[in-house]
Amino acid sequence: MEMRMGIGIGYNADPILERNKEIDLEATATWLHLNPIGERVNWFKAIWFKGRIPKHAFIAWVNMRHRLHTKDRMISWGLIVPPLCLLCNTHDETRQHLFFDCEFAREVWIYFTSRAHVFPPLLFEDGIRWLKNPCQDKNVTTILRLSDHASVYTIWKERNARLHDSASRPATTLILEIKSVIRCHLDPLSRAQRLGPNEIFFLATWFGLFD
Repeated sequence: MEMRMGIGIGYNADPILERNKEIDLEATATWLHLNPIGERVNWFKAIWFKGRIPKHAFIAWVNMRHRLHTKDRMISWGLIVPPLCLLCNTHDETRQHLFFDCEFAREVWIYFTSRAHVFPPLLFEDGIRWLKNPCQDKNVTTILRLSDHASVYTIWKERNARLHDSASRPATTLILEIKSVIRCHLDPLSRAQRLGPNEIFFLATWFGLFD
């Protein structure tokens, strides 16, 4: 017993391990210095919510940061491109027009907001802030966020198809595609739900309002 106690008292930490810990701490401090953690933006919950579709959320995030190559931006860079919106051919293409003001785009997202009986703001920045808490029902809130992301993603994809491939689809086809994607996505989300009293699954909400 005395020998064991002696070994315990005389134990010294491995100097190599201790040095590695110091190096890790220094590396972390250097990284944080070069890449400081910024404040959480007020639209965070509208983009990076639980249950999002990753590729849709990514395009919504790029759009939120005004980094999609809309025609007004390309013209501001000195590129010579026709300014008209490819979806309606009546107004110049800007972020605000392409995703909110364009009649084609409006037909897509109004399909979902009207069935949820909500009325989002008509300006882009206001709409994103509204999307953080669009209603009191948690299921409907998630579905509205999913439909917003899917609408942005699908409208942008349609715009690019018209620009690069000269292929076009009507708004009703985009709506059907979005409905199919969201319905399939809600199935595993519903299976993972743990419901409380008087709560229903995502799919029950979906079929009750949107399908």
